[in-house]
Amino acid sequence: MAELLPGIYDNANQAYFDGRRGLAEELRHGRLKTEISRIEAPALGRFVFAWTDTAGQGAQAKTARWIATLAADGAPEEVVLRSYASGAELADTLELSELPEQPDCVFRFVRSAEHFAGQRDDANCAGAGLADFAEILLSREELWRRPADGSVGPFWQERARIFHCYADIPGVSGGRDEAFERYDGITLHDRGDLAWFETRDQEPRNIGIMLRSVTWHVNNEKGGNFNRDSLVLYAMERMADGTIKPYSYAFIEPGATRIGLNMRWMLVNCAMVPRDQARPKL
Repeated sequence: MAELLPGIYDNANQAYFDGRRGLAEELRHGRLKTEISRIEAPALGRFVFAWTDTAGQGAQAKTARWIATLAADGAPEEVVLRSYASGAELADTLELSELPEQPDCVFRFVRSAEHFAGQRDDANCAGAGLADFAEILLSREELWRRPADGSVGPFWQERARIFHCYADIPGVSGGRDEAFERYDGITLHDRGDLAWFETRDQEPRNIGIMLRSVTWHVNNEKGGNFNRDSLVLYAMERMADGTIKPYSYAFIEPGATRIGLNMRWMLVNCAMVPRDQARPKL
């Protein structure tokens, strides 16, 4: 479980398709992104993780942080997760003195088939954070969390992959010797991550690119056919009046490790392997 837990998880597909399906507002899931990374904190044990939840997007986004530990010190074949609230920015290393003496919540996990199922220990949970959830399921590709108040169904967060992107304006192709401006160093995950950059024009433009590996929740087409999951790269622009103008998008099979889009006025290239690590094939 300690090997599975780290990663970036996002419910962008769930949040989008709740609206696409026409669910009532009170039944829809808000956007929830989770980042979990392993850190060194020997005073807390061998398996210690920094856990960050970001609910919502943009100016309305709210971030909560805490420390989670894993230990096999419960019942036989049980993994115990303990969470400790932390309002401060998380450093690479932490001392026990920086956290409360007692965890604010405890979950007890048992492996079941290809996932770990964790139930909240109600006698050892108080406050907010992970205590807001009654159940957590962790698999190789997903993180599920069921709200304790039953207000909505479980949050379905899918594991993301990291892509390294750049944009060229204009979108020169075919190796032609034409001048262009490159906007580099854009990092996106493939579960609905969005990045904005300003062009270097005399009148700057605000350009956005988004990467989303679409898992279809509304899966049936007419005639008994099925939609196929895709990795999609979107381009858009924020106009002077604040509205978002969508441009073209490109799609490819969801396991692809590289995707590009050339609209002539702009080229976008995203790949899991950074350009400085890519090597030619002879």
